[in-house]
Amino acid sequence: MTPEEKNPKVHHQTARGGRLALARKEISQDSYRAVLAEELSLSDAKRLGRDGGPTPADAREGQDRTVETSRSASAQAATGTPPQDHRLCLCGCGEPVRGKKAKFRPGHDHRLYGELKRNLKHDPLLRNERFTDEQRAYAKERGLV
Repeated sequence: MTPEEKNPKVHHQTARGGRLALARKEISQDSYRAVLAEELSLSDAKRLGRDGGPTPADAREGQDRTVETSRSASAQAATGTPPQDHRLCLCGCGEPVRGKKAKFRPGHDHRLYGELKRNLKHDPLLRNERFTDEQRAYAKERGLV
């Protein structure tokens, strides 16, 4: 008997998404079982990744997780920094990036490069308050300054 047949309440598309995520090695076996048992949402399982599994804190009701998420979002807004496991695109768009070494969303490196080039005409030292230290370091790395 497959896990889907054990819990007929789980939506068939959720079960299918879980199978596909497991096949693509986006989630762990434990997370897959927790998704089928409706202890964990598929998006939370993907957030945990293939090496992580559900813990008792992750298996709580969805409403508790929503409250924690909104608290972390408000904490991020208050401090102006993203959580440690999430980094924002260096171009300044505010979108999160994936990967351990990634600095930009796809195509956004050229977006920042163009903006830096345009601003260098008026301000060769990039003293503009709009640019962060990381963006200035990127300009030096690319040979613009």
